[in-house]
Amino acid sequence: MKAILFFISVLVFFSCTDSKKTENEIYFTEEDLPAPIQLNGVKYDIPEILNPRGLMLKDQYAVVFERKNVDNKKFHVIDLKSGRYLHSKGKDGMGPGEVTVITQIEDVGEENMVWAYDPEMRIFSKFDLSNSSLLAEEQVKSPETSYFLTSATWTGPKSILGNTVDGWTKYLHLTLEGDTIALFGSWKDMIQDRKLPRGIKPDELDANFVSNIFQGVMKTSIERKTAIKAGISIDYIDIIDLDNQSIKTIYGPAQEIQDFRIGHWDEFQMPDFGRNSTERYLDVYPGTRSFFVLFFGKPYRELGYSDNLNRVFEFDYEGNILNHFQLDYPIYGIEIDEKNRAIYAVTVDREPNLVRFDY
Repeated sequence: MKAILFFISVLVFFSCTDSKKTENEIYFTEEDLPAPIQLNGVKYDIPEILNPRGLMLKDQYAVVFERKNVDNKKFHVIDLKSGRYLHSKGKDGMGPGEVTVITQIEDVGEENMVWAYDPEMRIFSKFDLSNSSLLAEEQVKSPETSYFLTSATWTGPKSILGNTVDGWTKYLHLTLEGDTIALFGSWKDMIQDRKLPRGIKPDELDANFVSNIFQGVMKTSIERKTAIKAGISIDYIDIIDLDNQSIKTIYGPAQEIQDFRIGHWDEFQMPDFGRNSTERYLDVYPGTRSFFVLFFGKPYRELGYSDNLNRVFEFDYEGNILNHFQLDYPIYGIEIDEKNRAIYAVTVDREPNLVRFDY
C-alpha cells in the first residue's frame, strides 16, 4: 500500500510540474510553422530615406527613423495615402529639443504626437508630426532607478516598462516619476535546465551576462495591457501580461542557445557571439488580437543579401502560430495596418525605402 501511495504521489508531482511548464513555456520548430505565404512588396519612392532602422504608423502617417550615422533629420514623415514625403524631424545634438539617436518611436494617443526614445541620453522626446520643426516639443528624462534600462516602452501616458540588465530581475514597470509599479520575471529562468555552449554551467554566469545575451526589441500593445519582447541573439518571445505581471515565453524556431564566449569589459562579464553568429528577431508588432515578429536568422553582415529573405510570424496571445509570411525584400523594421491587412517595412537593400506588403 505504501508503494502504491508513493507511486501516486510521484505521478501527481510530475503532472503538476509539467502543467506549470507548459502553461508558461511554448516550444516550436521550423516543422511546426504553417506553409509560408509569399508576399510581394510594393516599394515607395522616398529619396530622403537614407539608412532606415525602423518605422511606426500614426493615423495617416508613416514615420521612418534613421540609424545613428545620420546627423540631422533623424526621422521622416510620409503621407500613407499619397505616398508623398512631408518633412523630416530631429536635430542631432545634446541640447534642448535635440536627440543623438532614435531606437524606437511610439504613440501614446495624443493627436499628431509621437514619442522617440534616445537610449544614449536616456530621454523621451515628443514630436509634432504636423509641423516641420526639427526640434522636439517636449522632453522627459527616463526615470532614475537603481536598475539600468536598455530598452523601454510606453504602457500609458505616464508609465513605462523597462528591460533591466544589472540584476536578475527581467522587467521593471514604473511611472515617469520613478515610482515602481511592479518588478517581475527572472533572467535565471532563461538558462535553467538549458544546455549552454562550450560546457558552461549556469552558475558561472552573472546576471549582467545572462541579461545581455537575452536582449531584444520590446513594444506594448495598442490596449497597453500586453507587451511583446523578442530576442535578437536567442530565439525567444516573451508575452508580458502587464495586469498580472506574468510572462509566457515562446522558444523557437531554434531551441539551442547559439555559441558564445565569456568576455569582459570594465570588470563585467560580456557575451561574445563571434562573427558567425546570427541575428534572430529584428522587430515586433503587438496588435489587437495577435502579434507579429520579424525573423532574420542570418549573420548581420548578410542583412541586405537577397537570398534567404526575412519572414514574419503571426501568433495569437496564447502563443499559437497563426501565419507564416515570406517576404521578397530584405527588411529591418515592421509595422502592421491591421484594418487594411498590410505589413509596412523599411528595406535594407541598395535602394532603401518604405515598402508595403498586403497579406
